[in-house]
Amino acid sequence: MKDENLKNLNIDKKALLFTGADYWNTARIDEACIPSVRFSDGPTGVRAQKGKGDNLGINGSLPATCFPTHSALACSWNKSLLAETGARIGGEAAYFGVDVLLAPDLNIKRNPLCGRNFEYFSEDPYLNGKLGAAYASGVASSGTGACLKHFAANNREHARMVCDSVVDGRTLREVYLTAFEIAVKESKPAAVMTAYNRLNGVYCNENNYLLETVLRGEWGFGGIVVSDWGGTHDRVAALCAGADVEMPKCKLSVDEIKAAANQGELNGNLDICAERIANLARRQREKKADSDFEENARFAKTCADECAVLLKNDGALPVNNNEKVALIGCFAEKPLIQGGGSSKVNPKAAVSLYSCLKDKICGYARGYKKSGKPDSSLSRRALKLCKKAEKVVFCFGLPDGDCEGADRQNLNLPENQISLFRKICTVNKNVVAVIFSGSVVDTSWDERASAVLLAGLAGQSAAQSVADILYGKVNPSGKLTETYPVSLSCVPSQKYFNESAYFTVYGEGMDVGYRHFCDRENEIKYPFGFGLSYTQFNYNNLTVTHSGVNFDITNTGKVYGGEVAQVYISFPQSANAPKMQLKGFEKVFLNAGESKRVYIPFDGYTFRSYDADNKKWVTVSGRYQIYIGSSSADFRLEGYFDIEGDSEGVSAPDVSNLTPAPYEIKRTKRGRVIADIHTPFCELKNARGLFGRLFSKTALSVVKRNKTVYGSLEYLPLRTLAQFGGFKKRTINRLIRMFNGVFFKDKK
Repeated sequence: MKDENLKNLNIDKKALLFTGADYWNTARIDEACIPSVRFSDGPTGVRAQKGKGDNLGINGSLPATCFPTHSALACSWNKSLLAETGARIGGEAAYFGVDVLLAPDLNIKRNPLCGRNFEYFSEDPYLNGKLGAAYASGVASSGTGACLKHFAANNREHARMVCDSVVDGRTLREVYLTAFEIAVKESKPAAVMTAYNRLNGVYCNENNYLLETVLRGEWGFGGIVVSDWGGTHDRVAALCAGADVEMPKCKLSVDEIKAAANQGELNGNLDICAERIANLARRQREKKADSDFEENARFAKTCADECAVLLKNDGALPVNNNEKVALIGCFAEKPLIQGGGSSKVNPKAAVSLYSCLKDKICGYARGYKKSGKPDSSLSRRALKLCKKAEKVVFCFGLPDGDCEGADRQNLNLPENQISLFRKICTVNKNVVAVIFSGSVVDTSWDERASAVLLAGLAGQSAAQSVADILYGKVNPSGKLTETYPVSLSCVPSQKYFNESAYFTVYGEGMDVGYRHFCDRENEIKYPFGFGLSYTQFNYNNLTVTHSGVNFDITNTGKVYGGEVAQVYISFPQSANAPKMQLKGFEKVFLNAGESKRVYIPFDGYTFRSYDADNKKWVTVSGRYQIYIGSSSADFRLEGYFDIEGDSEGVSAPDVSNLTPAPYEIKRTKRGRVIADIHTPFCELKNARGLFGRLFSKTALSVVKRNKTVYGSLEYLPLRTLAQFGGFKKRTINRLIRMFNGVFFKDKK
């Protein structure tokens, strides 16, 4: 150990470094000159609580700028915008005294039902990685540390603390780890947060392959690894695997670490992890704490402008200022601007769409109840107003919004909204639908819509942005970062998604999102990369060189606009790869009639394939077809590039033998559960002791009051009593004995 201050610390003090001092802060050790590190949630903005924060970290936070969610921000496809957003959020974090921002979120949108998809960028690893690297670099430029999360294969919320993600080697590397690799190498983040779930039978927080072999070994990561909050299963095993900090405070871990150290079980891991923590703590204190909230608010509006995706337009948009427009829907009064859970920001300012448009429209009607219950009187008033209008703007939204901790049951919008929308379409032929949602929704109702605008969850300036787009002040330039399928049954992961609380098999392999849909046009409603504009763009003059592609884009319309040029590559057949893969993109803005020469370089991720048999990256020899287009289903230019690689071919992902590891629950011969510290709360309903069964019934009845996140909370392991409840080891052990029907300590 190089650090003499640390070297001289006794084990009682040193053990405090490896878990939180409270909910948001790590321990401060004055004897070793180690300040505490303060974390904060932050993908959408800084969610900083005063002081230590509450025991669960879920109560109110200090007002901050609410930027678009990752799902919306990604639709800009603008790396510069992501970098600037990260810098501004990082600046606010510094202002609030935060050292490490828990963002960006780099998990893949494997299935549209995942409740946390609103926090994730896209279904594509390359796009995820490049946008995530830009965001994290922006955060770092402010002096605040970025923390990439959730590492890795965290693609559903139900039973997330016990679920085993079972993934073959090639799919894991090419789809689920690539985004993290790009962001680690290009942004050099301060921290990486491990996911709650198991990966191929081993908890991510104690997964030596993930943390040592890949993250630190292959990628050269030099920062700290921190657990997700409450995401530690075995603290000693995690420490041995290179997981430096457990959050939040857990007295149980301190005892476990001290015992293991005294028995010589930790070897040099204790000192290695301690030195990484000390280095981060000392480095992160050297930053400026300043932020311009007014300027951030203006920039949040710029972000929202670029996020919106125009999905359909039969000429209804933009609206003419002289037209009589009716505004319908309760989300016009209270637009959805962000998701729920740990990312929820207390916005400094937010306005409604109604307040933005009240001087332009001929009237507003609520139309429907947010709860989803039918209301004929609200419907009648809306229809009466729409009959008198020349155009109608109808606002759709999910009643509970998108929320961490709960997966969705389907893709449907509430029936009362769809029913009213269809009735309005019978009395008015010019109906514009605006969707406030952070994830894919069914749009089979849109056949009679004149236009459809996906506003997403665009932060505190969402309403102002929608208003400006509707009236042509802003030209939409967003593109989808996930495929909108015709139906949920078309999604290849759907049959595996929730087959068990304790595991999910990734049986679809690499066929995630557009990689699956690219040759199934009849199953796509709106393709990956798709988005309309109020102008048109022409592509021509493609040149392919060893370093990249060059081509011209011309704005052939009458107004200024932005276009996202996308590069897709089809690998040689011997690579056994998906038919198409995104390997480059660039957003350009052009005046009417203007042309630009666009250059998109190849990089180290362009032509590589993972050889799972030999556990290495290779380049397969052969011809690579190159497609330049406006979406994954709209190619404008084609070329090719011949490569003499270092491999003649690689095997396809082997998904035939993916076997989940059992979640070990001890039982008596009669099937009663013998509780231990890892037993999920819901399993106590069959506990050996009556007290355990009664405890489970009471605890779950309280949890069920919040139906939104019940599916996640019911599978919390008993260890979380120490992590979130502050229980001591002695208390937890006593409870477990009582759950097992033992009320008095065995004297033997």
